[in-house]
Amino acid sequence: MYFNITKREDGSVNLCPVKSLLLQSDASAEAEEGDRRVLQEQCKHISTIFPYFDRIDLVCASPIRRAIQTALITTEPYLQSGTHKILALPLAQEATDKAANTPSTLTQLKQEFGDRVDWRRCMDVYVDYDSNAGTFAPDAKSLRARALELRRFLRDRDEKEIVVLLHGDFLHYVTGDLHEDGSQAKGDWENTEFRSYRFFPEGSEDATLKETEESVGMRNAKGGGEHINLGRGKRII
Repeated sequence: MYFNITKREDGSVNLCPVKSLLLQSDASAEAEEGDRRVLQEQCKHISTIFPYFDRIDLVCASPIRRAIQTALITTEPYLQSGTHKILALPLAQEATDKAANTPSTLTQLKQEFGDRVDWRRCMDVYVDYDSNAGTFAPDAKSLRARALELRRFLRDRDEKEIVVLLHGDFLHYVTGDLHEDGSQAKGDWENTEFRSYRFFPEGSEDATLKETEESVGMRNAKGGGEHINLGRGKRII
């Protein structure tokens, strides 16, 4: 599952989940292909309803293949001019060290996605981005530190509108929706749901996020970050 974060002119951010286009299951090839087509259509749907494409200055994605694939589809209105690239952002990768959640090598990524992606932060800043160690270790302390580094990175960029595609487990570290023991709080998100956040309080050392009242109202939620159970087969658009 992936999420895009958009930093808006008022200092807020939007988060929106979309599922992987690379399915790893025991399903038959026919069933898997059918699921993939559905997921592709959902990604395309986001590209038609996301309201801030006209203001986007930068699109970033986790360097895990499925996040880049999702970025290429969901942010197509921004990329279609051919003058923009996706910035591969190692800090946005998933929380666990499982093989499916570990980025491919830079050689493999370049071979698949070429110059549609800006790889500089993998090449020059986080050369150990695929190591599952240090900054990218899967323990709770390291994940909290990486989430903090990501929030500060987004807050301190010059761009006013930034979209970031990241992953479901790590997202809760970014938003701070965690219990004291590190377990997930406030539930999962609906596929294609997006929420708006702002950095609050302003100037916070931790660059903490708070969901905006507008976002809460649009989702008809009880409060910031709260999950809505729409029932099986339903989704927020």
